[in-house]
Amino acid sequence: VNMLGIGLHSYGFMDAAFKWLMLFVGTQLVIIGLGLLPLRVWRSFRLQAPEEPAADVSQRPKPRPRPMRRTDECEKPSTWRRRWSIAGLVVLLATPGAPPARALTEMAVTIDDLPSHGPLPRGSTRLEIATQMIHALKRNVGVPVHGFANGGQIADSPELERILSAWRHAGFLLGNHTFSHLDLTRGTASDYVADIERNEAILARWSPARAPRYFRHPYLHEGNTATKRIAVRQWLAAQRYIVAPVTVAFDESPWNETYARCVGLEDRPAIAHLKRVYMADALSRLAAFQELSTRLFGRPIRHILLLHMGAFDAVMLDELLTAYRAVETRFITLDDALRDSVYTIDPGLVQDGGATFLVQVAKARQVPIPDALSRSPQISADLCR
Repeated sequence: VNMLGIGLHSYGFMDAAFKWLMLFVGTQLVIIGLGLLPLRVWRSFRLQAPEEPAADVSQRPKPRPRPMRRTDECEKPSTWRRRWSIAGLVVLLATPGAPPARALTEMAVTIDDLPSHGPLPRGSTRLEIATQMIHALKRNVGVPVHGFANGGQIADSPELERILSAWRHAGFLLGNHTFSHLDLTRGTASDYVADIERNEAILARWSPARAPRYFRHPYLHEGNTATKRIAVRQWLAAQRYIVAPVTVAFDESPWNETYARCVGLEDRPAIAHLKRVYMADALSRLAAFQELSTRLFGRPIRHILLLHMGAFDAVMLDELLTAYRAVETRFITLDDALRDSVYTIDPGLVQDGGATFLVQVAKARQVPIPDALSRSPQISADLCR
């Protein structure tokens, strides 16, 4: 196993930890050796014979012999306290260079494209998918989750507003994801801003007063020109919107599309294969994003996970979050995640496509990106066709 506690051998033992691990092992062997020394060599167990005075010995009555203390008798509480204090000090001083224990991964879970995302598999409803995701989030996360909504779906299918109602009744919160899931790369800044404003009316019906206003760019496209990118960001800041970045993500479209096809064909072996590949990809990408954050900032950061309100997301969410908890992930709110100082950084990256916050910073600083983040999902294009 590797430092995540799982068998992802491509992210195995780190050479950087070897020196500190050997130092720690050596100090513990020294402490164990001290504990195995015979009791007679310990000062607190040495016999102390009373000294007799040299003068007037004949005139004094012979003193009663003082019973000699046995080494197996219980020590006074003060003696034991003193010995334990010394032992604790030895442990503390024996490992001055050991690194601190690896911190937990702190992660905020966010869901995009409420009320629905991707194709609808045969025999499913949008409300069932949303309900399944809500239950998995409540079982595993334990804190309010932010979902980013597109009001245009409700304008086209009013019954989907029941999903926003269920989401809010579960104690979860909503953010703005534009009205029509507009792509900033293909549109103008003014049209993009208008689409954000159009989405506010629906969100206002389901958002508590004075709640922080979060926004996330659809497709993570932040602008393919500097002028467009700056104009949108300035407008968002003026309207008290907080941009919600992403640090952990994987392209879910192929998974949801392939899953819908396999369900239509009732191909259970293919679905089982899809689940196995998904979990391996999800865990390897988590490890890669953790590695990238250490390359960039020299420490673990508070991560922000991006998922979608899709059918396959719903099927896998409980297993995914359980696996994340198994590798020492602690779930936190989006508010808490954004208190990490790294999110004050604006990478300033202008590009046609989208990228996570960590990848943007890496590209801006010309830091190598782990190979696992450059590979496409290992899904056969012919699966369930």
